[in-house]
Amino acid sequence: MDWIDRVSPMLDATARRFVDEARKRVANEGAKAIAEILPALARRVGRAGLPPGRFTRAQTGARETIVELSAWRVCDAVGLALLESTPITPAELQDLHAHGDIEERVIVLRAAQLLPLGPSTAALLDEVQRTNMQPHFEALVADGNLPARAAAHPDVGQQRVNRVLLKAAFIGIAIERLFDVETHANAELSRMLQDLATEREAAGRAVWPGTYVLIGYAPVEGSVARLLGGLEHGDDTLRFAAVRGLAALRRADLEPFLAEHVRREPRAPIRAAIERILARG
Repeated sequence: MDWIDRVSPMLDATARRFVDEARKRVANEGAKAIAEILPALARRVGRAGLPPGRFTRAQTGARETIVELSAWRVCDAVGLALLESTPITPAELQDLHAHGDIEERVIVLRAAQLLPLGPSTAALLDEVQRTNMQPHFEALVADGNLPARAAAHPDVGQQRVNRVLLKAAFIGIAIERLFDVETHANAELSRMLQDLATEREAAGRAVWPGTYVLIGYAPVEGSVARLLGGLEHGDDTLRFAAVRGLAALRRADLEPFLAEHVRREPRAPIRAAIERILARG
């Protein structure tokens, strides 16, 4: 895909000239030019959001890349186009992030969702796992399937992704924004999420609904009790997440509990989800 062609209708004549000049500079000067262009990019091409829709890119011998374009802005797309137009080393990409301001870092991090996985992915995940800037965390981790892809990559690995997902739980990123993450549910992550949930409950704070989904895919000690308890929660979002986790669990011995609950479940979508589990048998 030519990202410049995609956003060109959203650019005025001045912005198009800026982009044309930027592409020429990057073609001649490489990453050095990008470092000089990035500070002005959002201001010169704008921050308008892209139309909603899933973009997918096939990867040879690996899971396809998916991003939700409604999370992207024009400046993000142009930034990605410039980064893809020239060879750039992991060190150069990390340097662009390290020396960028808040806006520049968002552009680099969002582009990294569609750049090849490698050492720079690991370094950037470590950075956003430590940051207190939620927009930076979301730019790299949310609205795409980078965590699910990166968990299987030798330069990144499951343990690093587990720490990132624990951070997602801590700050409350909706699990629906972490595409395909359930495919890399694992026992270590389940224990981490359950420990965090216990701490938050003891402090009278909300538990991340995604906890109930992921522990259903990789149950550990205490998971079944937490899922069944989730059915009785007063929050619809959390209760529905518990049903999703129970569906993933596929435990026939729990059907009597589900059958009893479905008769008094007040919300039609949740009731229908439980009925689908029971019909599956």
